[in-house]
Amino acid sequence: MLKWGLRILGVFVLLNVLGAIGAYVIDRSVFEMFGGRTPVIALQPSDETPERYVLANVRVLEPGSEQFSEPMDVVIENGVIADMGLDLAARANAPAMDGEGRYLMPGLTDSHVHLWNSQNDLALYLAYGVTQIREMHGQPHHLEWRDQISEGELLGPDIFVVAAQIATYDFAEGLWQSLTSKRNVARTPEAADQLVRELAADGYDAVKASSYLSLSGYEAVSAASEDAGIPLVGHVPVAARLDDLWASNQSEVAHVEELIKGLDRDFGGYGVSNAGEYLDYVMQHRDAVAQHMIDNEIVLASTLALVSSFAQQKTETEAALETAPVGLVNPGVAEGRAMGWLPDVNIYSVPQQYRNDGWRERYETYWTTYAEAQQLMFEAVLEAGVPMVAGTDANVPLMAPGYSMHQELEALVYAGMTPAQALESATATPGRFMDWNTGRVLPGFRANLVLLNANPLEDIRNTRSIAAVVSHGDILSREELDSLVDAVEAANDSARHTPLAPEWRQAETR
Repeated sequence: MLKWGLRILGVFVLLNVLGAIGAYVIDRSVFEMFGGRTPVIALQPSDETPERYVLANVRVLEPGSEQFSEPMDVVIENGVIADMGLDLAARANAPAMDGEGRYLMPGLTDSHVHLWNSQNDLALYLAYGVTQIREMHGQPHHLEWRDQISEGELLGPDIFVVAAQIATYDFAEGLWQSLTSKRNVARTPEAADQLVRELAADGYDAVKASSYLSLSGYEAVSAASEDAGIPLVGHVPVAARLDDLWASNQSEVAHVEELIKGLDRDFGGYGVSNAGEYLDYVMQHRDAVAQHMIDNEIVLASTLALVSSFAQQKTETEAALETAPVGLVNPGVAEGRAMGWLPDVNIYSVPQQYRNDGWRERYETYWTTYAEAQQLMFEAVLEAGVPMVAGTDANVPLMAPGYSMHQELEALVYAGMTPAQALESATATPGRFMDWNTGRVLPGFRANLVLLNANPLEDIRNTRSIAAVVSHGDILSREELDSLVDAVEAANDSARHTPLAPEWRQAETR
């Protein structure tokens, strides 16, 4: 009897050891796959900018983003805009930087990013004028980065950390997802309720609904988030209908495409044979959906550029990569299978086993219809005045951190926004949603700013013409911004397992 007991104990110990080893191996693989093994560049805030100084002779983007002012002076003190007006430089008793008539606007906010384990991305956001980001798959280390940036210990944009999405899976799948994708798994409504309260207590700024959250779990998350006083954002679960969204406590939807997926469920599912009928259905119902968004005070994130890339990524991955700044992307992310960019691992590319007779036409028809439906819905929510925030889904292929913000602004204008509306969606509107004093160039607002060489109201592409960035009051010159990009690209190249094809380096990154 004792012998059998010892054998059982030995098997139990062996299984636990093997389980621990397996979990360690998976964790290390996931850490690398999400960019954690790439060397981290120096991310120390500068101490060279004086605590009080003047940005002199700058044209300021006025509230509403409809026009720039005549040249004026802006006083910055301790990371905050202290004063604005004419001839302040002469009497401010502080050093002045001559803006030479350039265009000063609020720093941009990307309202949908995924940092994963790639700390170097923080530098890229600043290099491209993004001084605030909303992390949509938050982990404990993102909370640490957020606090370090806020305390002036780490160089990077201010971060609004949304906890990793809450999803419903059975035990085995839930264990796998929590290990490999770091999702928050709640198998029951009671577990979902408890999870929301724990995430709020941990300091997350919001909780996120997953597409894979059960309807009862979604209802529990909605009620718990209201009780805990923490915003609920994210997807509309596949198990839910749009009516469930209207009845919920959800205050933001993470993609325009979530609305057309909801209509697709109500429609009964579209395919190649009934794509036209589905578009007619979207046309018939889009205004009502937009009005529900208004009535329920739900903010909508865009991610238009990403969805517009789906058709080409599905069928012509290598051609799609030729227009993407792949060199900016952490190689752990680009080469990994979780969020892979490269042809052999691209998460959107049609797998070889499905490339049978007529496959290209089928996929192109489906995803072109998807993009057309998104455009129809976008037109309706824009016309109705639904509050929109510009988001890119950065680090999802082909959205490079920081760089993709300018692609998104251009996509918004192409889809029907005026340049002023696009700028509002990346400045004032997210500032209000996050309840941060950002998004305006006014006294009392954070000195998170971008100085441009050309007027973005005349051409939205001019948001790329960055002369300098101000983050927490610290000035980063064009030379310093270029140095950050160079350092990130060098770190990426040093960690690469798969050399980049020359044609994948064609995108202009400066």
